[in-house]
Amino acid sequence: MTTQEADLPISKELLDILRCPLAVQSDEYGDDPGRLELVHNCWLVSADSGLKYPIRDGIPVMLIDEGMKWKDVAVEDLPVPPPPAETSAPVADTTTRSTSAATESKEKVIALKPAQLAIVLVVVIGLIVLLKKRRSA
Repeated sequence: MTTQEADLPISKELLDILRCPLAVQSDEYGDDPGRLELVHNCWLVSADSGLKYPIRDGIPVMLIDEGMKWKDVAVEDLPVPPPPAETSAPVADTTTRSTSAATESKEKVIALKPAQLAIVLVVVIGLIVLLKKRRSA
């Protein structure tokens, strides 16, 4: 592994198999749709769809909704590092201590779900691409 590869937020192998989940659903982008380019060392950009996916804590957030948020932002204007994810999970009220341990635990689990979903999507997309390559070989 070269020093340049060690500085990448994701492995070269993962970058080679990741695809834009929106672009792979279309036939208009040729035989290998949705290829991604690493930009600013913290964004994955699809030239096909124009969607831009942030890499947060070393995890590519490959959600179409997330990519759509950044579609109209020019590559040179993408924030470095990407801003934290907006969470819709309930936040514990720190002013009152009447919340039970069970409720606090439930809130923590809910807050982790978007990250878990992103990981599952990355793995599934990678497996689909690998299966397509093996079938065509």
